[in-house]
Amino acid sequence: MAQSARSADAAADFSASERDEAMVEVRQLITDLRDAAQDGRALALRYAEVLQNVVDEYCIEFEKRAEAALARLESVA
Repeated sequence: MAQSARSADAAADFSASERDEAMVEVRQLITDLRDAAQDGRALALRYAEVLQNVVDEYCIEFEKRAEAALARLESVA
């Protein structure tokens, strides 16, 4: 009977240890996922900013070309 009680205690201790280890792993996973999400958002914002700058640059360039073409048309007419 004493042997069986010690086995049960050892199993309970082992289970508590496993549970604690699993909780540590889950907390680390949550931290890693949160960090990855923040990095992803920062990267998406950076790419959006770069894309906006490219679009602005092209719009300004095309606006200049359109104004020049319009000026040529007006001078001919």
